[in-house]
Formats: sequence, C-alpha cells, structure tokens
Amino acid sequence: MLAIAGGKGGCGKTTTTLGLAAALGRRGAEPLVIDGDCDMPDVHHRLDMPRGDGVDALARGRPLRAVATGADSLPGVHVVQGGRRRALDTALGRARQWDGPILVDCGAGTNPDAVTPLRHAERAVVVSTNQPQCIEDAETTRQIARRLSTTVTGVVVRRSDPETTGGRAGAPRSRLRPEWTVLGEIPSVDAPLEDDQVTDVFQTVAASVYPPGSTGEPRRRTYRGR
Repeated sequence: MLAIAGGKGGCGKTTTTLGLAAALGRRGAEPLVIDGDCDMPDVHHRLDMPRGDGVDALARGRPLRAVATGADSLPGVHVVQGGRRRALDTALGRARQWDGPILVDCGAGTNPDAVTPLRHAERAVVVSTNQPQCIEDAETTRQIARRLSTTVTGVVVRRSDPETTGGRAGAPRSRLRPEWTVLGEIPSVDAPLEDDQVTDVFQTVAASVYPPGSTGEPRRRTYRGR
C-alpha cells in the first residue's frame, strides 16, 4: 500500500495519485485507488464518476471487487470512493486483499484522519508545491511518516510559479529541502492528467516507486494503531 500524502490542501495529492495510477494501468498492473480524504473526497469528481458507496461499503463487508469500480478515463484503474472517517480504518485493512498496487489519496494535514493511511501503508510519497508554507507542511508530513516507520520513497513537487528554464516551467531547487529525494516535478498546467509532459513525469515516478515487473508491495506490514 502506498500513501500519497501532503500537509496542505491543493498541493497536488489527488493529481499525483491518479497520475501514478494511470501510469501503472498502462503497464497492466491493475492499480487500486482508494480515496482516503474523509472531509473532501474528490477522486470521483476528478474522474467524472457518479458518487458511489466505496469506503463505507467495504467497511461493512461488501466484497472488494464489488466495491472497486473501473474508471473509464483511466483504463486499468479501479477506484474505491471516499466515505466516512469511522469506516476508513476498516476499509484500508480489507483493501489489502487486492493483488495489484494500492494507492491511497490521503486527506490534507496531520489530523488523525489524514494520518490513518500512513499507519497502514508500507510506503509513502509526499506531495508539495514549491511554495515555502507548503514545503514546511510537507516536511512535517514526511517526519510523521518516518515516525510511523512508513518508508518515504520521495517527494513529488508541483511547480506553482512557472519559471522558464530551457523552455520548461521550473521550480527553483533552492526552495526545496536539501534532504528530500525528489522523484519528479510537475509543471503548472490546466489539465495535468491530459498533458504529455506530466504523463512522462508520472511514468518516471511510477518506475521509481514500482519498478517494472513488480505488482505490489515488497512486504506486508502490521497496522500501527494510535
């Protein structure tokens, strides 16, 4: 299980989750996306899917394959839509029966709901913009993940102030934390999931997080409660 986390709303967590899932879907890995944002679930909005009973139904015991719905706009990707906070913990535990990669779009911040996926996940990717406050919040999230013994694979940066370098929008590296492993930098575009440059970045990130030939996590872990 891979948690896509970040300390600030609007930093690009959902875009990163769906971009990585799309890249994995193109490889035939059959990824599962779980909307873990209990306050503002928006995966279904981004994919233009009718609102469904995902996390809640899974927590009630409905079979995972019956709950996970295909996303027409992302071939090969299955989605468990968001639900109530009291159902998320159970739903994440039951999602482990999925054979392929599991990506959880976390809520923003460091409250218990946002941290719950980090307690279940083997690994995490932290998402940040290149703005100082967002960088600070992302570092807090990264440190929380490490305290929970969740391996932080790296950081994906969404460039929020287009600065052209060689014809491409760029984020000044001086703003980023020197200890970060930056997996990829996403340019500021209107429709990132339809942009060829962004698609290429997510292909590269997906290859780093899930090397070709891998189908899921290298190991299973025990849930760490509060």
